[in-house]
Amino acid sequence: MAGLTRVASRDTLVFGGVDYPLEASHVLIIGVPFEATTSYKPGTRFGPEAVRRAAANIEFYSPRADVDVEEVAIHDVGDVPVTSLVKETLDRVEEAAAAVAQHLGSRLPVFIGGEHTITYGIVKGLNRAIGGGVCLAVVDAHLDLRDEYLGDRYSHACVMRRIAEEGLALPAYYGVRAYTRQELVYAREKGVLMVGPLEPGHKAAEAMASKLLHSHDCRHLHISIDMDGYDPAYAPGVGNPEPEGLTPTQVFDMLHTLIARAVDAGLTLSLDVVETSPLNDCNDVTSVLAAKTIVEAVAAWWRRRRGAA
Repeated sequence: MAGLTRVASRDTLVFGGVDYPLEASHVLIIGVPFEATTSYKPGTRFGPEAVRRAAANIEFYSPRADVDVEEVAIHDVGDVPVTSLVKETLDRVEEAAAAVAQHLGSRLPVFIGGEHTITYGIVKGLNRAIGGGVCLAVVDAHLDLRDEYLGDRYSHACVMRRIAEEGLALPAYYGVRAYTRQELVYAREKGVLMVGPLEPGHKAAEAMASKLLHSHDCRHLHISIDMDGYDPAYAPGVGNPEPEGLTPTQVFDMLHTLIARAVDAGLTLSLDVVETSPLNDCNDVTSVLAAKTIVEAVAAWWRRRRGAA
């Protein structure tokens, strides 16, 4: 457990306002307040603090899972120390992900961003620690498959391209609807699964689960949720809002389906929720939705894990 205190610091609020001891925990919360490549509306560096505060002011009971997440032992590790240098920060995120990966199976790691670029460091660290076999499900309005953006190859708009090119994982998308023609061509060439905004539902979630989890080398599922995957009516506080997005019901239903199938298949899991931008929010509704998204993911994992035990 000592490795976790080396990669994060506890000088922030804790998720939900109540913190279990590290040794007794089932869920690990790690903040990454990083923002360097945001191209439209800044503010994601304030995301982890805002989501933590929102979590302290919402109910933790999940009707879908019949689980009260207040009864699940959550430990907030703190924030990964970040700098203005992208590669240096991603290296630190990689170390944090590798550290929490030592506790997979008995614990669910949850990263709170910060801009979406951090997912590169997370997936790289997980792969390094568990020896590969990471599969990646992404809720996002965007493909983030540009080769470079504004001269930067490690940008929020390029994060999934780097992950795919380096063989870390091939992303599968839910709710994607905003991309360039070049990104779409690349995705089709690679056989990327893309569920658009008109398709979400139980059958689409099952198709995503089947595509990801039946892969012969899939041993760990990482779920990355960019808050702009939601429609701006539900999540206005993001850096790059796109119309015709997902509803909370669609995302929560997908999470419960995908997580249940992953646990049944014997996979370990991790999660990141990124791109909450409190400076652009309205009445904290995006921060609240991000916190609720984490609560529902934890509830889905806990119910299935408890049932499989």
